[in-house]
Amino acid sequence: MVLILKDKLSGIITGPGNCTAFPYTDIPTLPPRVSDIELWQFYLRKKFVLREEDFPFLIPVRDCGKSDPKQDFTLFSAEEQLFWHKQISYVISRYKGHRESMMKPTPLQHTSITYNLTGTGARVNVDSIDLSVNKISVENSNVFAQVRDAVAQIPDLSVREEIEQIVNEMERAHGSSDFLQKYQAFVTAAANHITILGPVIPALSGLLG
Repeated sequence: MVLILKDKLSGIITGPGNCTAFPYTDIPTLPPRVSDIELWQFYLRKKFVLREEDFPFLIPVRDCGKSDPKQDFTLFSAEEQLFWHKQISYVISRYKGHRESMMKPTPLQHTSITYNLTGTGARVNVDSIDLSVNKISVENSNVFAQVRDAVAQIPDLSVREEIEQIVNEMERAHGSSDFLQKYQAFVTAAANHITILGPVIPALSGLLG
């Protein structure tokens, strides 16, 4: 016999049950075995479209002739009694797991944000002020090429050639202890043409290490 309790363990009051003939024939193995409890539970839940709050039980039919469930239970064989106890334990454990999962806090939904950053030393600041300083390594040839392009804009030929010579010496000295001295010489020479050479000085400063 199959007994289905709907909402009983959840405390919801339901009406009296009705006995009907079992409507399916594709049942698992009978008599039921302890190893088949999970299979029977899955089968009954699927066939009767049961919710987590509903509980199907497979009960051996034994009648002591009285309206006494305890006496009926004494008529169960040892295998049937073991199956009944294991079935009860499985149903309670399954429902307990369901209740515990319902009481767990809903996990936070993580949102993925893609930032497409361009440019040298680009960074993202979220709810903060950026007080950091970029130290960017640029190929030496690019830096000195920019410096020479700027020097080429100086209208006075003699001054332009003088500063070009300083740039050449500075480039050759890069990476040595003499670079700082050559850099200072360039800055001094650039002082009178700051509007032209000023934009390239930060890039040169980056080569000081």
